[in-house]
Amino acid sequence: MNIQGKQESSIRLPITFQEIVAEIVEFTGLPQEEVEHRVWMQALEPGWNVIQDVQRFGVTPFQFDEKMILLYTEGDGFIFDSLVYWSKPSRHLWIQHALERIQLYSDRVGIPITDLKILMHGDGPGNDSLFLANNGLQLDYYEVPGSKTFEFAVKRFQRSGTWGKNINPIYDYQVCLEGQYDVVVSFEVLEHLPKPVKAIQEIHTALKTGGIAIITDDFGDLAGYLPTHLKSGARYLGSAPFLFLKNHMVLSWYSQDELFKPYEFIKMEQVSPKNWLLLASDYNVRSLYLSKYGGRLARFINKLPYFRFKRA
Repeated sequence: MNIQGKQESSIRLPITFQEIVAEIVEFTGLPQEEVEHRVWMQALEPGWNVIQDVQRFGVTPFQFDEKMILLYTEGDGFIFDSLVYWSKPSRHLWIQHALERIQLYSDRVGIPITDLKILMHGDGPGNDSLFLANNGLQLDYYEVPGSKTFEFAVKRFQRSGTWGKNINPIYDYQVCLEGQYDVVVSFEVLEHLPKPVKAIQEIHTALKTGGIAIITDDFGDLAGYLPTHLKSGARYLGSAPFLFLKNHMVLSWYSQDELFKPYEFIKMEQVSPKNWLLLASDYNVRSLYLSKYGGRLARFINKLPYFRFKRA
């Protein structure tokens, strides 16, 4: 199967300003002028639309509570945020790498790639799902049911003809946790969750033994334009490979283009001390893990009276 350059053969995913605006207008019903302004502001100031939702719903940045839940269900900022971000070439690489790794998995286990069972976990407005569907893959799509983002994605799937064919939306996440998936794909989800370790355990539960999880995370990035990243998850910066290994998922590959975006983990029946040793001996993994301690030290030093005086 040729997996290069096949993306736009039947489903045109929006990557230009005009295409993104047209898609949002069509599936939200918002006025053209408003959408143009919001897409433009998103391009100029990453996070702009989500920040507007934060202010609208009275959310405390980096803190998960009922107001944050309301933002996820009633806000539409992530539609703008995700579509604009996805248009970046570096972001395209994540799903292109995922497709390549899925093809390698298919070859390894001897199952046609079109017959694999795939879960897209937290795919927002659905670009990655549509990308894989456009390459003939079958998948289950999960996002917060009933949210504006979920409804937006479903309308796109219906328009594209993938609804109920290549893409099956999931309304009850519990049905995913039965060990039926060959592949779980989850990009930039864990840092938004109040219990990311539980989410990793659930990915393990969703996978078949030998199945793969293709993951990115952004733990520890609490920049002002990322107000829905949780402070409670910052302590997991650099820890994802170890958290997955603790849950019997072994790091098997990671991208060198944008380091660790994405990772690939294989679900194992058992892990051994050798798996831990190999992980700890990986320079890139070890460096990222240790970087969080360097950040803590820098913050501590900056609080010392001498350095406060020098800055003043």
